[in-house]
Amino acid sequence: MAGRRHHYLPRFIQRPFAFRQKGKHFYVHAHHRAHGAYGTNVMELGQELDFYGGPEDTSLDDTMTAGEKQLAITVNRLNSDGPVDPEAIASLICALGIRTKSMRTALTSMFPVLLQAGRARLLDGKRLQVELAKSLHDPKKRRQLIYEQIRKDHGHLGREQQAKFYALMLPKWKILVQENEQRMLAEARVWIEMGLDRLQGEATAVANKAFLDALAKGPESPIRAQRMVDEMGFDTWDAPNGESFILGDCGPVAVFTDGKPRLALGAIDNDVEMAKVFLPISPTRCIVGLRPPTANELSVDDLNKISAALSHEFFVSDQADNPSLAILRQTIGSLVPIATEEEMSQLLAEDGRDR
Repeated sequence: MAGRRHHYLPRFIQRPFAFRQKGKHFYVHAHHRAHGAYGTNVMELGQELDFYGGPEDTSLDDTMTAGEKQLAITVNRLNSDGPVDPEAIASLICALGIRTKSMRTALTSMFPVLLQAGRARLLDGKRLQVELAKSLHDPKKRRQLIYEQIRKDHGHLGREQQAKFYALMLPKWKILVQENEQRMLAEARVWIEMGLDRLQGEATAVANKAFLDALAKGPESPIRAQRMVDEMGFDTWDAPNGESFILGDCGPVAVFTDGKPRLALGAIDNDVEMAKVFLPISPTRCIVGLRPPTANELSVDDLNKISAALSHEFFVSDQADNPSLAILRQTIGSLVPIATEEEMSQLLAEDGRDR
């Protein structure tokens, strides 16, 4: 167990940005959207109490800590021009991309929006009528709706009592549906509304649990990492003299085939793919992944603007505050991390029309 202060931006990726080292202590300049610029020990930066779970279950934090050793080796080798295979680079990008507070906030904030956007679709009268019509011809659907109707009319019953009511209702189901269609549709809407309202109230807790469950399957995401290896080529990019990379608290960032920068997870639109991915690993070096035939046309300044704008609270630099960094600090959180509410609603609407 690594303690209750869990680093969502690991120390191993912050250390190369240190402006000072004292023994095992590394100090970086944090540039925070609310607290300004200040020097700090990496032990104190990019961490939160029980971020990966409370003291009653430390398994996820233990897994995250254990996996950091190999990831740190990859970063150190890349910074010292050592040999690193593409699989290790892709695993590093995937691991750092999913575990950050920036990603967690983006994903959990999407969940209530998706619920709200899906409400109209679930309550659509024509869709409900289709479901009722299915029950006339689909035995499985008919059985499901009959038992739902029994529970609505009679509450909790034993298995034998439910079976008796089912036997009575089955021959009459077609007539019952035709005679009571509007009432049954209204009742269906009420039940859906109740379920959605309950889920909406628990949205944050549900989304956070889903995030932690996803991490528990392996932050390195071997399937995503292998796909990245299959589709991209990796290299390192050295900053020209006098220029330096910053490290956003979001970790890796990406530019997609629609030209938009986002967190390095993926777009919600299946037709949009990651074209370029970047992970700064020191003030002078950055990992670059490119989907052929894409070329990297960004400057260091371009990438720093993206990293700052996709950060949630802060970015890291080896430099103290200056006018350029102060401008970047003002842009923190200004880019949409994954998708806007309008984009999610539009995608759901289009998906509904396709079905």
